[in-house]
Amino acid sequence: MDLESKCFSTPFHWSSEVLIITIVTVLVLVLACIHLELKKWPETVLWLKYTLMLVMLATIVIGIGHMPLRLKADEKTVSVKRAFGSIVIPQSQIVEIRQIAKSDITGSIRTFGSGGLFGYLGRFKSDRLGSYTMYATDMKHLILIRTNEKNYVFNCSRSNELIEMVMKTKA
Repeated sequence: MDLESKCFSTPFHWSSEVLIITIVTVLVLVLACIHLELKKWPETVLWLKYTLMLVMLATIVIGIGHMPLRLKADEKTVSVKRAFGSIVIPQSQIVEIRQIAKSDITGSIRTFGSGGLFGYLGRFKSDRLGSYTMYATDMKHLILIRTNEKNYVFNCSRSNELIEMVMKTKA
């Protein structure tokens, strides 16, 4: 954290598990597209070939666009930078910020999103946390941010610094 500018910024670190899932899945999708392109198709079903290729390539592009890149905070907001726009949480709306253990999200149900490809992204629901939005590329150093309207879970290798900064801003 830069103490003079009161800004916090850290990249999302990827676990081996997320990295392997992402590399293997992207490789399979790309190889499947190449196979579809090289295979002879009857003209009556060419639409199917191109639809399948489009779906596979869209999966990669959408995943890359939504994967979290950087967690940032300043005196006014906490944000997750992504290629397809940022998630911005005004600090004035934060009612709680704390570290949580992986066990706090164990048993969660993914209602919409990714369960490992490009990270754990999207909407989840659990008995402990209720409904929450998660952007995590590693299940270590998880933080929970509660607002009056939503719950967020992010991973942050420097979670103590982030929590301290937000708590000082709110004081």
